[in-house]
Amino acid sequence: MITTNDIQRLIEKDTNGRETLSLYLDMSVNASNKRTHQVFLSKQRAGFAELQSERERHHREPMGALFARVERWIDEEFDPANRGVAIFADVGGDWFEAFQFPTAVTNRLELADHAVIAPLTQVARTHPRSCIVVVDREHLRMVATHMGQVLDEHASAPDAIPTAHDVQAGGYSQRDYQKRKAEETRHFFRQFADEVTRFGQRHQADHFALLGTTENTKHFREFLPKEVADRIVHEGHTPAVATAVELVRNLQPVLDELQLRDRADAINLIRDRVRQAHFATAGVQDTLVQLQEGKVERLVVASDLDRQGVQCTQCNFYLVRRDGPCPYCGGELRDGVDLVESMIRMAATQAADVDVIAGNNLEELNGVGALLKFR
Repeated sequence: MITTNDIQRLIEKDTNGRETLSLYLDMSVNASNKRTHQVFLSKQRAGFAELQSERERHHREPMGALFARVERWIDEEFDPANRGVAIFADVGGDWFEAFQFPTAVTNRLELADHAVIAPLTQVARTHPRSCIVVVDREHLRMVATHMGQVLDEHASAPDAIPTAHDVQAGGYSQRDYQKRKAEETRHFFRQFADEVTRFGQRHQADHFALLGTTENTKHFREFLPKEVADRIVHEGHTPAVATAVELVRNLQPVLDELQLRDRADAINLIRDRVRQAHFATAGVQDTLVQLQEGKVERLVVASDLDRQGVQCTQCNFYLVRRDGPCPYCGGELRDGVDLVESMIRMAATQAADVDVIAGNNLEELNGVGALLKFR
């Protein structure tokens, strides 16, 4: 599965002067129950085979070796239950990294001086990483899930607090017994809260679903640190005894609906703020400026947005289009820059939230918009 650390590592990867292959493959099956990615791969391989290998930056032989390595990985490592693949590799080098996931992507091959991470970011952000927490006064159960699959599960049932030596068996009054059980519950909930925090950090959970009786979940929230409590997006009653797979399957529609609602709320908020000129921006050029000034808190980009621009070779500033030198430093401008990829890379580097959304939802924002930081 894909984590924000994976994406950040790809952004920071030192290419050592080599070009980087970014390959996305749609591994879903068609109506005839066959995968069609091989047609795309064959066409791409044929295009490179026709090149003259001695021409600069034409990688006939290294690309042939890479295509062979890709096909070996698919034969040996690909899980047929998945529908999408992303592969990154050095052309003529040893580095090779592959991801597979249960959602389809559009076939795409890019050679650039960096890994192209926009489609991978779209997959990751469309399917947040969740942690399902089931709690009662004496038991804790946690399930980490991503893209509808179980990543990990953990259960905890600590020993009861030992009875004091000066209390005989059956020696508690009802009042004292209730007081002791309340103290025991607080002790367990403090321990459970620590475990939930660590589990969420280990799996980079974007949000949490908390299940249990209304009384238990309300009480347990008081023990959770704010950064965890603020990410609880759903609370519900304890389900009947269920496997981890059943828990995920039952909750996935709820989590999907919450994700759709969160995106809709973000888009509406950006629209409202843009109209009021209040800590929001829309359109490629204005959003680029705010990103390069480090002011973006949340970026939303249309999935079908395709915009080329320029970048200064001296100060690295991005522009939609400009003739002549860079207006900021006078440096030479490099043409043919993928501005959508550049915006997503900048947002990810700045730890801003990124959402890639169906294009018809962002027409009013000209394909891209952002919520800006208040500070």
